[in-house]
Amino acid sequence: MRVMSKLISVLGLSLSLLMPSLALSHSDHDERPGTPINDKQAMEAAAEYARSAVEKSELVAGVALDASWQAETEAKIHKKNIRYLIVSLYNASQEKTLYVLLGPDGQVHDANFDGAFERS
Repeated sequence: MRVMSKLISVLGLSLSLLMPSLALSHSDHDERPGTPINDKQAMEAAAEYARSAVEKSELVAGVALDASWQAETEAKIHKKNIRYLIVSLYNASQEKTLYVLLGPDGQVHDANFDGAFERS
């Protein structure tokens, strides 16, 4: 009888510890990280970054991008690993290449004209 009493006590204690976590959990978000972007999406994100930098007159590596960066540029994956992607955007009229560092989720982290980043 004493064993049964302890078993019920342990079971009751276990349930009481489990209930708060069940009550506080919710389903309005996904616990898994986002799906990594593919190469095409990375090139589109980099091109959109360049267009946005022109529109907002943002400096990229200390240089303001002119309107020629909004035109079609040659985009390629310069470097890729599990932590990041570097997309190169070649502007023929400027004869310059802009390198855009993206996270696997497509977020732009940095951009420059030499392709060397601390992460790479």
